[in-house]
Amino acid sequence: MDLSTAKKLKSSKDSIPIDVHFQLCAGPGAGKTTFLINHIKRILSESTRLSKARRIACITYTNTGIDTIKERLKDTAEDVEVSTIHSFLYKHIVKPYLWVLKKITFPIEKMDGHDEFIPGFTILSEYKQRSKQQWIDDHQALANALTKLSWIINDNREIELNFLKPFYGKVQGRNIKKNSYLTYKQICWERGLMSHDDVLYFSYLILKQNEDIRNIIRAKFPYFLIDEFQDTSPLQVEIIKLIAEKETVVGVIGDPCQSIFSFQGADENTFNQFYLDGMSFYVLENNHRSTKQIITVLNRMRNDVNFIQYSPDEKSGNKPILLIGDSFDAYYRFLSELENEKDWCILAYKNDVINSIKFDIPDFESDEFDLYYRDKERGKLIYHIIHAIEYGRQMKLKDALKFMKKAFRKIDNFTDRDSIRKLNNLLSNYETISSLNIKEFYNTYIYNFHGIKSKISSGAINEFYESLTYKEVAALVNITDDRSSYKTIHKAKGEEFNNVLVVVPKEENYKELDFLLSPNMKKEEHRVFYVALSRAKEKLYINIPSISKEEADILEDFDRVYLDSKMSIKELVN
Repeated sequence: MDLSTAKKLKSSKDSIPIDVHFQLCAGPGAGKTTFLINHIKRILSESTRLSKARRIACITYTNTGIDTIKERLKDTAEDVEVSTIHSFLYKHIVKPYLWVLKKITFPIEKMDGHDEFIPGFTILSEYKQRSKQQWIDDHQALANALTKLSWIINDNREIELNFLKPFYGKVQGRNIKKNSYLTYKQICWERGLMSHDDVLYFSYLILKQNEDIRNIIRAKFPYFLIDEFQDTSPLQVEIIKLIAEKETVVGVIGDPCQSIFSFQGADENTFNQFYLDGMSFYVLENNHRSTKQIITVLNRMRNDVNFIQYSPDEKSGNKPILLIGDSFDAYYRFLSELENEKDWCILAYKNDVINSIKFDIPDFESDEFDLYYRDKERGKLIYHIIHAIEYGRQMKLKDALKFMKKAFRKIDNFTDRDSIRKLNNLLSNYETISSLNIKEFYNTYIYNFHGIKSKISSGAINEFYESLTYKEVAALVNITDDRSSYKTIHKAKGEEFNNVLVVVPKEENYKELDFLLSPNMKKEEHRVFYVALSRAKEKLYINIPSISKEEADILEDFDRVYLDSKMSIKELVN
C-alpha cells in the first residue's frame, strides 16, 4: 500500500463504496471500530446481495474485539457473523467439510472443536518411538519445540509444516528430525486433537481442492471484512484470496506499524503487499484517543511524512514521564499519582515481567519451574487447577471450568457441578491460598478431595513443592484476552486506558531506549513499544532502569523523575 497515493478520509464516519474491495490504513485511536460499524450498517441498509442465508462476515482477532463489535451492532448483529478467523473457518469449512480430505487421518467422530494443548507423556513417548528419537529425555524441551510447529506457505508457494525460526526445533542441542514433524501431527489427530493452526491448514486444503465449497462460502458471505489485518499470517491471506477470487467483496483494516505477532506467523509486509483486483486504498490519520503530547511521541517513532497523526479535538495534557529506576518503585510511584483513578494499566513486553509486578515477586524467573512434567499426573493436576483459579478470578468461567475438568479428568464421576463447586471453594479462599507454597496449597485444598490420595510428604519432590509458592506458579499463567490491569503489550492490542505505565526492564532495554532514541518501525520490538505507548489516552509513564544525560537531552518530549528506592513509595500507596 502506497500511503502517498491512498485517499485520505477526514473522519471515521466517512463513507466509501460498499461493493468494491478496499484497504484502510488507520493508526491508533483513529476510530477503526467506528468506521467498521458504520460500513457494516451501510451494507445492511444499501446492499441488494444480502438475505437470511447471505450474511456479512466480520473477522477480528480477539474475543474482546468480538464483544465490542457485537455490542455496537446491537439489533443488526444477527445479520453479521462476527468471529475470530479460526472460529469462522472451523464452523463454516472444517467442521462440515473435513471429510472431503481423503488423505487426512483425522477421525471425524472425534472432532470436537479446536484448542492449543500441551502434549503429555503418552503423546511424547509415542512420538519418540515412531520417529526413532529415543535419545530425547527432556520432555519439557521437546513439548516446547513441538508446540511451535506451524503450517506455513514456503518460497515455492506450497504449504508445509515447519518452524518459523530454526532454533525452535532444537532439543538438547540437536535438531529434531524434519521428517518427523508430520508424525507428531498425526499422533495428535488420531486422538481428535486439533490446534488453531491445524484449522488454517485444513481450511486451506479444503478450499484449494474444492471449487464447489469455495462457491458455497462465497454465496453465504458476499462481504468479508477483516479488522487488525496486520496480524494476518501469509497462510490466512492465501485462504482469504481463495474466497475473494469472485463474488465476495473483501475489506481489510489495519496498521502495519502495529504488526507485532511474528511469533504467530504474521508479517509486517503482509498489509502493504496485499492486493485484489479493483481494490481501493484509504488512510485515516486522526487520533481521537491520545493527547497532543502523546501523539507527538508516536509521530516521532513512526517518522513517516505520509502518515502524521493529529488530535482533531485538540486534546491537550502533560508531557509523558520517564520514571527512571527500579520497576517496583516506578509501579508504586505510578499508583500514588492516580488519585483514585480506576482506568489504568501496567504493560510489559514479557508475561513473566508483568506478572512479577502483579504478584509482587522481585527477580522472578520462569524457566526454573517445570511443574507440568516434573511430577507427572500430580504436576498436571496442580497445573490445571491453578490455571482454573486464575481464569476464574477474571470471571472467565468457561475457560476456568475447562481447566478444572482437565485437572480431574481421571477421576470417575467428576461432574460439571463438581467443577463449579470446587472452583467456587478455591476462589473463596484465594487470599489464603495465594500466600501458601505449593505443598501447603496441595495438601490443604486438593489432597483428600474427590479421591485424590497422594499426599506430598517427603523426598525431592517435597522439597521442590516447599520451595515453590502459589504466586510463582500463578505468575506463569498466560491468560487469553487478559482482563486485568496487568498485561503484556500484545494482550493490550485494541484497548485504551486513561493512565498507562510501560515497564522496560534492564535486560530488555533494547540498546538503551533505542525504540525512542532511534525508532525504526521495521524492527518488531520498536513496533511493540509503539503499540504500548499508543494505548494511553491522558497520562503516559515509561519506566527505564537508567538514562544518560545525552539521552535525556534528546528526549525533550518527556519529563523525567529519578526514583529513589528509599522513598518508601509502597508504604505511601498502602
